[in-house]
Amino acid sequence: MKIKRAVGIIIILFSFCGLMTGCFDKREIDELGYVIALGVDKGKTNVLKLTFQIAKPQAGEGGGGGGGGEQPYSNVTVEAPTVYAGINMVNTFTSKQINMSHNKVVVFSRELAKEGIESYLHALLRGREFRPSMYMVVARNSAEEYLKAVKPELVLNPSKYYELTFQSYSYTGFIPNVQFHNFYKYSESLYKDPVAILGGVGKFKSSDEFNVDKSTFRERGRDIPFGGDFYAGDVTKTGGVGSENMGLAVFNGDKMVGEMDGSDVKYLLMATGEYGHAYWTIKDPKEKGKFILLDIKQSRRPHHKVNLIDGKPLIDVKIILEADILSIQSTIDYEQGGLSNLLEKYVEEQIGNDMKVFLEKTSKDFNSDICGFGSYAKKYFLTWEEWERYNWKSKYKDSTFNIDISFKLRRPGLILKTLPSVDSEGVEENK
Repeated sequence: MKIKRAVGIIIILFSFCGLMTGCFDKREIDELGYVIALGVDKGKTNVLKLTFQIAKPQAGEGGGGGGGGEQPYSNVTVEAPTVYAGINMVNTFTSKQINMSHNKVVVFSRELAKEGIESYLHALLRGREFRPSMYMVVARNSAEEYLKAVKPELVLNPSKYYELTFQSYSYTGFIPNVQFHNFYKYSESLYKDPVAILGGVGKFKSSDEFNVDKSTFRERGRDIPFGGDFYAGDVTKTGGVGSENMGLAVFNGDKMVGEMDGSDVKYLLMATGEYGHAYWTIKDPKEKGKFILLDIKQSRRPHHKVNLIDGKPLIDVKIILEADILSIQSTIDYEQGGLSNLLEKYVEEQIGNDMKVFLEKTSKDFNSDICGFGSYAKKYFLTWEEWERYNWKSKYKDSTFNIDISFKLRRPGLILKTLPSVDSEGVEENK
């Protein structure tokens, strides 16, 4: 009995020892400096220039980023050979230990992205503190300048600012939905290439400086820009946050090969099924100089079909859309009968033509399958070795596309029927 009692006491003591060591490596929240954004540029005196945007938990109470209060973050820039060497350097002169577990975005400069970022992706992938949900941005100038221009005004929490900003793809269609885990997966994939959000710094100091010299609206045959016909940094805006997000950076593997504007992003989202809804400005098919405003939604997932004809891809894409009418400037009654059908066919033709131009740009100009059509071509190969030998990424440039757009008007808003405008004497104007 004494032996059993002794054994029992020893077991209990060992159990308590295990419980007592549970917090030996604890770190208090107020002892950590949380990085909310990381910028990576090419260095001048070393391999990399790293910008850490560190949150200030007590900042912003006097009015936030633009209300006269202290900025809710601090930017620290160092040069180092690697990301982790940079973290070590920052830890030597900050009062709090740097922690990356709440980092929301990684920003690479365009210069670095064009050279290839594979080695940096591996470093972020292995780190326990880096989350796979971080957003991926390519800054057209430098990552340091981009992060310095981020001065949120409508939210006090800068971390929340990044979350809300990069979720806008679902209701604007001007930026892609790109998180680190998807970017890395597609950079290593044999059937799809990655993209990143295109970022920049606004160049206009006042509205008197506005110009559209860098807009892409002329390439699309338009008289004026329709909202998304810009690259980040060229948008006609002043005030608010100095940074801009518009368009996407196209990659082939881990190397950036080109840029697309905000209007192109809508077609990428439609082709991949990530498009939510957005406001579209459409030229009036019957009256020149007038516009129709539509809220276009993607009602179903897109349908893709890939055939290999003599080894070359023939890709069929079907997109199903519906829309609410928000405004008809000409007051022509497009809600009814034949005119409704006319508008539907007109929109189908416009979107179909633009979708084909977009897809041919990805294949002929960039040779980058950012829509992932390669996943539908794998079925023609019995083994993985056969698929590797076919080398889809080298064949994508030879693709031809058949586009089928199905578009339906669903609701006319709060107006059931548009009445023609009348002159001062009550006589209908001739439309």
